[in-house]
Amino acid sequence: MEELTTPLNPIPDVITCENCNTNHPPDKKFCSECSFPIQGTEDEKTSFRLTVGSRKRLLKDAEEKVKGARTMIYVAAGLFFISGLILFVANDDVESFVMNLVISLIYLILASWSNRNPFGAIVTAFAIYITIQVLAAFVDPTNIVRGIILKFIIIAAFVKGIRSAIEARSIMGELEKVRAVPDGNR
Repeated sequence: MEELTTPLNPIPDVITCENCNTNHPPDKKFCSECSFPIQGTEDEKTSFRLTVGSRKRLLKDAEEKVKGARTMIYVAAGLFFISGLILFVANDDVESFVMNLVISLIYLILASWSNRNPFGAIVTAFAIYITIQVLAAFVDPTNIVRGIILKFIIIAAFVKGIRSAIEARSIMGELEKVRAVPDGNR
């Protein structure tokens, strides 16, 4: 009589990663796609999940700061429109009104673009703002000190937005590596 032996715990042919559902041979300790510790201890798996969770929170914080920079682009658009309107009404200066209207429209386009490319839009808006301020200073040097506090606030908001966009891009890269990109960011 032939004896049939069946192991109590057969070794599986493949192990599926809990994080990204990639199949691996049973001797793999870490997922080759997302680095999840598929053969790790529960502590290692928990640590991985906590790291991903903290990165998602950091991404959310960076995206909130980027929204602040986007808002500043809208504010800049409004300020250019209002200043052009004031120049038109007070001095009947059609050229300044048209120029400020065009700048305002450019800022509105940049604000819209910042939903898809925050870094590019914020850097472009910042460069345009600085260029306008430098040109205004050449036309009338007293423009440097007029509204200096507002200018510093706008510049600080743009710099903060640029840093946050860089941070968000970096965190997104990390989350993409571990296949844990939040749904709203795909």
